Amino acid sequence: MYTITSGVFIHFGHHIRGHDGPCISLHGHTWQFQVTVQADELDDQGFIIDFDLLQAKVLDPCHALLDHGFAMGADTWQETHEDFATLGKKLVASRYHTIGNLGERQPGQDGELLGARNEWPGGVKVAVFPFTPTSERLAKWLFELGQKVVGDDRVSMQSARIFETMHPTEFVAEYRP
Repeated sequence: MYTITSGVFIHFGHHIRGHDGPCISLHGHTWQFQVTVQADELDDQGFIIDFDLLQAKVLDPCHALLDHGFAMGADTWQETHEDFATLGKKLVASRYHTIGNLGERQPGQDGELLGARNEWPGGVKVAVFPFTPTSERLAKWLFELGQKVVGDDRVSMQSARIFETMHPTEFVAEYRP
């Protein structure tokens, strides 16, 4: 069995709906999304899959969806999107004081990415997931995304890992079937 692993660092915040501890607050991390794919046989070029293809099809879309955004579940979005729009407008309007205009909207993911999507309440970036975005749920989502976009008769996902915090202590969630 051959395996390769690739990952990407993503800066984003989140909220854990109903959490009985500090994660009820809006907070952020520097995350790492990491995928491992496997195959019994290599392709004609000697690869499981080219690292660049794995990056482009799995990790780059995750980065576009989440980087410098805020992740929340669909239930929280439904209840708070109007409040976020009001806050977003005020936050984006602060650009008038520094650059004299509203500036450009930051990049995001076009369309849905395995049920997740970007919303732009008041001009700020939010990633809405069909679930509350805990590390464990994000790991399963990343695994399923990878399997959908790179899995075939030869290549399959082995695992997906979400590093929520790396310093001073590592916290990692992993999903594998």
